[in-house]
Amino acid sequence: MKTRILICFLLFSFSQIAFSQSRSERKTLKKEKEAKAYQQTKTLLDNGSFFFNAVWMYPRSGTQINLINNPGFIKFISNEDIDMYLPYVGIVRIGGGLNQPAAIQHKGNTVSYKIDHDDAKGVSTISFTADGSLERYDITMTVSSSGHASIFINSTKRDGIRYSGEITALEDQVLTGH
Repeated sequence: MKTRILICFLLFSFSQIAFSQSRSERKTLKKEKEAKAYQQTKTLLDNGSFFFNAVWMYPRSGTQINLINNPGFIKFISNEDIDMYLPYVGIVRIGGGLNQPAAIQHKGNTVSYKIDHDDAKGVSTISFTADGSLERYDITMTVSSSGHASIFINSTKRDGIRYSGEITALEDQVLTGH
């Protein structure tokens, strides 16, 4: 009986050693997967037509606000044309009046649209300016190889604010219906 248990144990141990991947193989597979995801994200960004869905908002007050019930988005129709609606919580420095929207909104052209790809880190950075009739927004978006994005918006009338979320192809948008 003891010999059978010993033989089963040895066979089980041998099969684990023989069929498991080595650490270097797992690292190689992980790097290949990340490189492929980065190339797909890079192609999506270079195309200029994609959708950012904001999931979290980080105002200067230090709180973190989930945007599940009040979704924010930036729809990049092209490198020069966007549709943006992002909820805003923070201090407005120069009041625009009672009829001004509380959210950060812009529909139209962008200025100084620029994409920088850091192939070594697998990160892309997009920066542009959106000039509205009452306000100017300087926007910097950092996108990881997995499609996770972080946006910082600096405004002429409001405190800066950061959003995080995911980018998808324009055809794949689901949450906002815009």
